[in-house]
Amino acid sequence: MKRVLVIDDDVQIQRLLVLSLGKKDCEVFVAGTGFEGGQQVQACRPDIILLDLNLPDRDGAAVLADLRSWSSIPVIILSVRDSESDIIKLLNGGADDYLVKPFNIGELLARMD
Repeated sequence: MKRVLVIDDDVQIQRLLVLSLGKKDCEVFVAGTGFEGGQQVQACRPDIILLDLNLPDRDGAAVLADLRSWSSIPVIILSVRDSESDIIKLLNGGADDYLVKPFNIGELLARMD
């Protein structure tokens, strides 16, 4: 069973991912802030992290930088930010993949494999 940590403050996205990934034999953990996400990484030891950039307490890019300072857990960015420069910056900054919201669950699952 794959352990997935969703760091996103959007409750609808959280619910969608919990339901959709739960049906695909994933154990899903949720954090609504960057700070909580950092705590959850330590507590639940995820196999993959789905990270939003627009978090209430800090930018997701800063969360990614913190993660990369001590962890190689795969991170997929899920964001409404769709500029090529943002995407390139985050991929070069350690993100393993990047999906623009709204996204297709099937595409997310394919990228998680």
